[in-house]
Amino acid sequence: MNNILILSISILILIILFLTIILIIGKNKIKEIIVPLDTSKQQINELLKQKYKVYKEIINFMKENLSIKETAFKEFLDFKTTECTQSDLINILDKTTHEINDYVYNYDNILKDNNFLELKRKLYKIQVNLEATIDYYNNKIILYNALKSSGPTSFSTKFFEFDEYNNVSNEKKEISRLINLN
Repeated sequence: MNNILILSISILILIILFLTIILIIGKNKIKEIIVPLDTSKQQINELLKQKYKVYKEIINFMKENLSIKETAFKEFLDFKTTECTQSDLINILDKTTHEINDYVYNYDNILKDNNFLELKRKLYKIQVNLEATIDYYNNKIILYNALKSSGPTSFSTKFFEFDEYNNVSNEKKEISRLINLN
């Protein structure tokens, strides 16, 4: 009787130990994905802010060198980056891209100006890095969600709380004339 009790307790301890190990390994696997997710999210925010600054330079250049409506770019210029979400910033940049493109299409000579070409190069580099970082981030989210919902790592999500990450919109629309270097 004592041997059966000792064997039962030993098996129970081994099961608890095994489950604890699975929990810890699962938690660590999920955390391994969180670090690059957080890093790339930060990079996206920095690139968006850089893009915003270059857009300000482009708009100032356009206002100085073109005859444009007084109300042009009002929404962009009134926008407060300190009080916005990432998606708000993406939306205002997308709207402004269209607005800038409207002027660029109407003023072909601006495309030949060296100062404008330099701004385009800056913007192009930022855009390429931004799109690559967003793609990386979105792919990591897929892995993160897969780890949280399947296999032994999903067991960890029942005991530990993990943040939710949302995809960043990265619609690769036509490359605008503004950032096209051809």
